[in-house]
Amino acid sequence: MKFEAVHACCLLLALLPNVACADMTLVSEGAPRAIIVIADKPTRVARYAAEELVRHVEKASGAKLEIQAESTVNAGTRPRIFIGDSAAVRKEGINVEKLGPETFVLRVTDEAVFIAGQDGGGEPLEAATMGGTLWGVYEWLDRDLGVRWLWPGELGTHVPKTKTVAAKTCDETTAPRLFQRRLRAGLGFESEHPALGFTKEAAKQFSEEQSIYLRRHRMGRSFPVSYGHAFTDWWEKDGAEHPEWFQLLESGKRGPNKKGGRFSMCVSNPDLQREIVARWTAKRPADATTPGFINACENDILGLCTCEKCRALDGTAPADYLKFYPPTSKMTGSRFVSDRYARFWLGIQQQAPAGVSVIGYAYFNYFQAPTTGIKLNENILIGYCPSAGWFPRSAEEHAWMKQQWADWRATSARLFMRTNHLLDGYCMPFIFAHQFADEFHHAVEKGMVATDYDSLTGHWATQGPNLYTAARLHVRPEASAEAVLAEYYAAFGGAAKAVENYFAYWENYTMGSREKIGQTMESLQASRWRSWAKAAHVLYPPECFAPAAKILDEAARTAGNDAEAAARVKFLQLGMEHARLCARVSSQLSLATSTATKDEIKKAVDELITFRRAHERSGIGNFNHLAWVEDLSWKLSEETKQTPDLYP
Repeated sequence: MKFEAVHACCLLLALLPNVACADMTLVSEGAPRAIIVIADKPTRVARYAAEELVRHVEKASGAKLEIQAESTVNAGTRPRIFIGDSAAVRKEGINVEKLGPETFVLRVTDEAVFIAGQDGGGEPLEAATMGGTLWGVYEWLDRDLGVRWLWPGELGTHVPKTKTVAAKTCDETTAPRLFQRRLRAGLGFESEHPALGFTKEAAKQFSEEQSIYLRRHRMGRSFPVSYGHAFTDWWEKDGAEHPEWFQLLESGKRGPNKKGGRFSMCVSNPDLQREIVARWTAKRPADATTPGFINACENDILGLCTCEKCRALDGTAPADYLKFYPPTSKMTGSRFVSDRYARFWLGIQQQAPAGVSVIGYAYFNYFQAPTTGIKLNENILIGYCPSAGWFPRSAEEHAWMKQQWADWRATSARLFMRTNHLLDGYCMPFIFAHQFADEFHHAVEKGMVATDYDSLTGHWATQGPNLYTAARLHVRPEASAEAVLAEYYAAFGGAAKAVENYFAYWENYTMGSREKIGQTMESLQASRWRSWAKAAHVLYPPECFAPAAKILDEAARTAGNDAEAAARVKFLQLGMEHARLCARVSSQLSLATSTATKDEIKKAVDELITFRRAHERSGIGNFNHLAWVEDLSWKLSEETKQTPDLYP
């Protein structure tokens, strides 16, 4: 999230360099001086924001600030921190009702601190709840206290210690750069072998801590927006009456090629376009005030219609159309159809009410931009959703991926990031933070308006640099990868350099394994997001862990007497130990090669589950995600179909 802010104090200092603004002391020598004031009937967001402020200031200084309702505050000289809308905030001239969505004012004067923003009425941790005031508190904690949220949970919350806490004088009105900031939580993975996953209480803890983490990185949205594969049930409902709305196959048949099969739409059909607008209009509340979005995202399949009208809309395929897709890809032999989809979205938008946006995906065989010169507009919002381009990439492939974004942006459509690349890597130390950051920076430079990454699989102890970079860039999008990662490493105190070396080892290992990864996945018929555990033992053999373990031993030594830094190094050690164990089990149970007997399966799985039970509250990774991947990757026992609480 880049902030568009008015820095009144900074401007004054630029004009009058000899004038200093006095900071406001909130805690002095470990003793609270200020009180927090909220409205008598605050929003839930404002109350939670005040509580978050108390928590972090106490962790920094040991001093617990008091929260008081505005009507109960006695006259006095104690500094006051006003959180959320209140009479005092309005008297100060801050009208939150006139602020934009999620916008906040952060004002520190000689007499008080004011943090108030545009809040929603829902639960503070819900992504759909606007959190302007909460964003203001996090901005202050970030800048003035130096708080860094490395990973979910208390251990991952880095708050520098200080006996004195002061708020620097400022006056800013700040809005999110991106109207939606989303890392999908990855909490919905379900397996037929749940014993490999979390127990119920551990899953609850993991979920709660991660939800807090995401809000601390200001994940949310400024207004409701809905999209996804839009037409999945249309054939069942409308196929008999309107077969002409659906793909025409080479056989001359309309609709799916088999019962229950996937299908694409006949996007050149003007009646289909009108029907999409009509159905959206019928569902739109008459008194709706939020921006309107029509979901026109194609189903989860290539654009396959062979009718003459659709084909007449197609442009010439770029020379590099299939260059970076493996031979086994669904894309092999496909027709380039981006121009027909661009005209489809434009046709819907032109029939929609003024100001309404149409959402589509750049996906499969319409991922590359149109080649006929068609111009779109700002009311067409396109999700950048490549079906290839997994990290790590060669320099040529990485440049190609960025060029596709630039080419779509050149059509004048707005773009949001909707990749699946964070699903990659299983729980291995699979690091691509620098390449990820470079793509993010390019997208921001070329007009990115929102994100929706699928998904946050939550392997914090092995993939921390990736995940911290992904979260942090939503808050500071222009920050370099080096600056972001320096924040992460600094939280390890005296072990910072060793931890940096540790992850540099794994990033070099990952980036140097590009060809091996592709070849292994193809030869073992493993998916980059679904069945990675088939290949873990090949890509992460025992010998690759030994150098990394030595570096972490050095990190543990250099952490010295810093208990917090030592605990964070131990967190990384647990993550690597778990990854090594998973790779070993993969070598025994991979569906690609396993000849294990029932007893051998039980022995291997028992060892893994014993480790997970011992450390499932540590937060090192999302064990439910792993159970889902392993279900699709390994030869498993019937016993593991029991719930985790019942497994022997």
